[in-house]
Amino acid sequence: MRSLTAAWRRTRQWLADLTPRQRKAAVIATIVVTSPAWAVAAVAPQTRAPLLRLGPPALEAVAAIEAARPAGFPVGGIDLSSHDHRTFGVHWPTEVAAGSRFVYIKATEGRTYVNPHFATDYAAARATGRYVGAYVYARPDLGDPAGQAEHFLRHAKFTRDQRTLVPFVDLEWPYAGVKTDDCYNLTPAQLRAWIAAFIGRIEAGVGRKPMIYTNTNWWNPCTGNDVSYATYPLNIAGYTKQPPKLPAGWTTFAIWQYQPGDPGRRHSHDRDVAQGGEAGLRALAWPPPPGG
Repeated sequence: MRSLTAAWRRTRQWLADLTPRQRKAAVIATIVVTSPAWAVAAVAPQTRAPLLRLGPPALEAVAAIEAARPAGFPVGGIDLSSHDHRTFGVHWPTEVAAGSRFVYIKATEGRTYVNPHFATDYAAARATGRYVGAYVYARPDLGDPAGQAEHFLRHAKFTRDQRTLVPFVDLEWPYAGVKTDDCYNLTPAQLRAWIAAFIGRIEAGVGRKPMIYTNTNWWNPCTGNDVSYATYPLNIAGYTKQPPKLPAGWTTFAIWQYQPGDPGRRHSHDRDVAQGGEAGLRALAWPPPPGG
């Protein structure tokens, strides 16, 4: 009883130190993460207990996340891969309190790799009421665009509902372990053909246009300024204070990744904002907008 009383005093003091906005967010985050929803949210038993022990939001991190979010974009989000579990993992109460309304999680890469944290992160994001989507890291150097797309579709957990976001296709520079040039040793014509086959298979599988994640400085030279995807939602990567220059063909973006994550720092994930706020997120869920 004495320990419970002390814990309650600490909680009351912690809440008293917050601004009204922070207090509301913290209470909601704590209620969500400690509610019975965790028990029925398809979270594996071996991961449910650690989630319940996460504790209250980290207030300094919440303030830093909110302060860094670009002006005019109130709805934030994160995207995750196995790198985010290298040291610290995801502290969901902090993300909820900081207004991270959506989460994209890497599902697959190539024809065989599956992110070992995908299922747990996906279930946890669902359980905290986030909009959730999957993404695939494209590997044009490995060929077989249809096979890579089908591997992704088998693991992406895409469902046609109002909280599942359209998948995105990650098309960008190869990471250090991929021994190719910037464009995967393909000519613009070869790369355009590969992308068309890859995206076409995913679009057929989900029944709507997937989102494309890229950067202008990769897309334009590697695809030869391809404008074929101007009507596809764009996730633009650009670590600037203002929205970055868009690739050939696009006139707007759906998601802007404005800050890269650092796996060696707690609460540091790739951070995004949604164009159009909550309405913009709903447009990326089901049903798709006309022409989407």
